[in-house]
Amino acid sequence: MVNRVLISTIYKGTAVIQAIKQFSPHKVYFIIDEPADEVRKTSISMVRDLFKEQTYAEIPAKIYDITGIAKAVMEVIEKEKDSEIIVHVSEGRKTMSFGLLFAAYVCRKSVSAAYYITEETNTLIQLPLLDLKVSKQKKIILEKIRSENLDIPTLEEELGITASTLYVHLKDLRDEGFLTRDNKITEMGRIVLLDCQNQSASIKSQTKR
Repeated sequence: MVNRVLISTIYKGTAVIQAIKQFSPHKVYFIIDEPADEVRKTSISMVRDLFKEQTYAEIPAKIYDITGIAKAVMEVIEKEKDSEIIVHVSEGRKTMSFGLLFAAYVCRKSVSAAYYITEETNTLIQLPLLDLKVSKQKKIILEKIRSENLDIPTLEEELGITASTLYVHLKDLRDEGFLTRDNKITEMGRIVLLDCQNQSASIKSQTKR
């Protein structure tokens, strides 16, 4: 029997309770702000008291750091990739939900489903899991921009493309939300540069220390 893992935002805990009832996970991860506020602490204690058979863990993150949240969640997804992974985004700050969803998009192959539960009727809504990826050439362009090393002639030579093709890639990246209008990297751009395999290598490195 495959283990089921639930990765969830949390605030008051009402939707989380419904999610646990619905999916019966073996393990539950809560994304919490660091340090956690009293509401979340109380909610987590309540959930743990209600469902004593589950194993629980926390993913500490800065509440408005979408990229940091995504990276932390990706590390958990990679660690739990042999389990059935479900993400739940009903509670907490929108930035936490975005970070969790973006991590699921980047690690699309390892995530089974994503859900939102309505506050009024506890209706379960399955959310689409997008495949958040860019081509190898566009990834190199994003990396250069992130490191503030966007040298058009050097990129043309490195990528083996013309300036006109490079400008088309830049326009695509802006249209897709990875760059701003003035070619600054966005949160989505930073997140798409993250990689589940890289997170796995990071985890193994930390384990060896």
